[in-house]
Amino acid sequence: MSEYMQTYQVKRVLSHNPGLKSFRFDRVIEAEPGQFVLAWLPGVDEKPFALSGVFEHEIEITIKAVGPFTNQFMNVQAGDWVGLRGPFGNGFQPIEGMVLVGGGIGNAPLRYLAQRLREERLAFRWVIGVKTAEDLAFRDELESMPECMIISEDGSIGKKGRAVDVLAAMHDNEPIIVLAASGPEAMLLSVHGFANTFSPDIPVQLSFERYMKCAVGLCGQCCLDGTGLRICVEGPVLSGHQLQGVTEWGRPHRGPSGRRPK
Repeated sequence: MSEYMQTYQVKRVLSHNPGLKSFRFDRVIEAEPGQFVLAWLPGVDEKPFALSGVFEHEIEITIKAVGPFTNQFMNVQAGDWVGLRGPFGNGFQPIEGMVLVGGGIGNAPLRYLAQRLREERLAFRWVIGVKTAEDLAFRDELESMPECMIISEDGSIGKKGRAVDVLAAMHDNEPIIVLAASGPEAMLLSVHGFANTFSPDIPVQLSFERYMKCAVGLCGQCCLDGTGLRICVEGPVLSGHQLQGVTEWGRPHRGPSGRRPK
């Protein structure tokens, strides 16, 4: 696959709940954990999605219905044709002793990272945060993994609380070597803040999202104020060093026009 759009047939659809599904295609790309593809529905739109798994003969993306495009994607069935292009961006770098921290649908790319860590026989721990049990994809798989700790905000599955709340206790039990996180931006900044409380800082690899158009670094739509970093090229996974100088945290993201809402 490349930056040029091509259509591929959906081989399988795995439904986690009516608004959370995984879609599998033939293994048409080779990608690193954290990299993403642009998925296109003709006549609707195209949006970026990180891979949630790469298998012997298939690749997988996991999508949560949160807007017009993703709601429409819930109607896609096995046998339908979908446009894909990519992979794009920089992904995670697997390291021995990693602690993965996921929030909601942000756990999808961490699943592929966990898969790679296991393949390379690298030890890791994974804190899986969700609002409620219904938000957890791959439940049976994740509950059977000894590396996983599941936390829900309402206490409907696993421990009650937030993913970032357990990091201090985890570090006391076994020092954290590096943090890899994916999820809501507020959670990512909390993970970064936790890492900065130590001297030296705990290295972080944080996967961010922005509105994207070209995905190859030309349009500037996903640039971060203060640095000019492009989420589609230098990201989506950024280090703590790269985050220095970014001034737009906590501000509304730019929309399709490139303007930032007031």
